[in-house]
Formats: sequence, C-alpha cells, structure tokens
Amino acid sequence: MAQARNEATGEWLHAGKSAISMYGNFFYWLFREPFPVRQLGNQIVLVMLDAVAVNTVTAVVIGLIMAWTAGWNGMKFSVVNWSGAATVYLLLSEAVTMFGGLVFAAKIGTAFTVEIGSMQMSGQLDALRLMAVEPVQHIVIPRVLSSIVCLVFLNMISQGAAIIAAMVAVRWWFDVSFTIFLQHVFQILRYPILTNSYIRSAIMAFFIAINACGLGFNFKGGAVELGRTTTKSIVLNFIFVICIDCLYGVMDQLTGWSSI
Repeated sequence: MAQARNEATGEWLHAGKSAISMYGNFFYWLFREPFPVRQLGNQIVLVMLDAVAVNTVTAVVIGLIMAWTAGWNGMKFSVVNWSGAATVYLLLSEAVTMFGGLVFAAKIGTAFTVEIGSMQMSGQLDALRLMAVEPVQHIVIPRVLSSIVCLVFLNMISQGAAIIAAMVAVRWWFDVSFTIFLQHVFQILRYPILTNSYIRSAIMAFFIAINACGLGFNFKGGAVELGRTTTKSIVLNFIFVICIDCLYGVMDQLTGWSSI
C-alpha cells in the first residue's frame, strides 16, 4: 500500500512538473518566427465545433435550474417578479463562466492531452524535430491561443442560451412576462459583469490548454499510462478552474476594479 501511495505521488509530481515546464516553453516559443497562423485558424474551427454543442446544452440546463431556484424562492418571499433579474445576475456573474470552464476542460482539455500524448507515444513529436519543426510552436501554441479565443466566444453564446432558457422557464413556471423579466434585468445589468466574465474565461482557457498540452507533451508510457494522464488532466484543470474563479472574485472584491 505504501508503494502504491509513493507511485501515485510520483505520478502527480511528474504531472505537475510537466505542466510547469510547458509554461516556460510556451512563452519562449510564442514570440519566435514563424508564427503558426494556419494551425491557429484550424484549431479555432476545430475547438468551436467540438465544444459549442456541449457548452450550449450545459448553459441551457444551468439556466433552467437557476430559473427554478430563483422563482421558487421568489414565491416564498413574494418577489417572484424579480426572479428573472436574480437568475440573469447569477448566470452572468458566476454560473455560466465556471460551469463553462469545467465543461471546456473536460471536453477540450482532455482532447489536447490525448492528441499530444498519442503523438508522443507514436514518435510524431520526434519526427517533427527531425524535420526542424518545433512541436511546441506548431502544436501547443495554436491550441492554447485558440482555446482563449474560443472559450470567450463560447461564453457569450452560452450566456445567451442560458438567458433565453431562463426567460422561457420563468414565464412557463411562474407566469412572469417577458416584459417584466427584461425590465428588471436591465435595472441590475452592468457592463463589469460581462467584462469580468470574459476575462475569467480567457484566464481559465489559458491554464486549461497549457496544463492539458503539458501533460500530453511530457507523457511517457503506453495506452494505460495515457489513460491515467488524461484523468490527471481532468482533475488538475477542474482544480484550476475552481481556484481561478474563486481567486478572481476575491481579488475583484478587494481591489474593486470592476467598479472603476
């Protein structure tokens, strides 16, 4: 049992070192020529196609859950007309961004780890080096930058889908008209809510992609080890998403930059 614990600790230490080393490699190769423009465009298309459906469905479900919770509690305290405003505030300020980041980590982050780990296992990364092509520059950088761009746009789409779902749900379940819903929403909606949400999404996407690519890039072993590495990628990125969301909120409260 002690041996198994030591092996697990060693695996996690290797995963941490793999992710940390990728941060240095990423910034080292980011500003070097040639910039992988074509690969970046291809990755943006692939990431959007892979993630848009699952992120949108997740947002709709979250919108329905938040609408039911706000409406039910609004009826208890006789403020059901404000349930739409409360729902939208929670969706835009917290729920859609955090759950969108978690789903993105599970869907796209693991895909990056598996893709790059498979390349490492089959020797494709070494083949690129033999052809004088730097793998970090042509494989990792496009994935990281495309993740930042795509998660911000996915967050916008998800927020719209969640709000529409909440509007329909509140109207259907609690008989709150669309006019009252929107009237109260625009009374509480302020631009820092949206900008903070998009900034958080970009930060989450950067760390998700870097961690996932780092674990795949420094992967060693066969199919079983690749499965374990993919699991570590999910766990590590989930922790990062939750910590980023919490720390950003704390820093915002302490500094008050969103109210400037």
